[in-house]
Amino acid sequence: MGTVIDLIATIVTVLSLLAAVGYGGYLLMISSVASKRPGATHLATDARKRLPAAGGLALGAIVALLLTGGGIPLDVIGLLVGGGVGLVAVNQLQGARKRLAAPPY
Repeated sequence: MGTVIDLIATIVTVLSLLAAVGYGGYLLMISSVASKRPGATHLATDARKRLPAAGGLALGAIVALLLTGGGIPLDVIGLLVGGGVGLVAVNQLQGARKRLAAPPY
């Protein structure tokens, strides 16, 4: 039973880490591209403002991944933390895509 919980917790936390790193990578990409285009400095500024949150999410996912190596109680805590971080990262990524992809008129 403990192996199954450990496996599930590890998979969830690895996916949350991928989501957090993907969010940060998306922001870096948008910031890089927007800084090279004239008139898109507001997009680069907005993306740079979101980078500390992306770093915090990645750090939370790493902590959750470290928690999954210490028995069933820590696996459950890591699963909950990793799942929460993953959900927040995906929601933030979708919000950033909607906000940064639509030009203001």
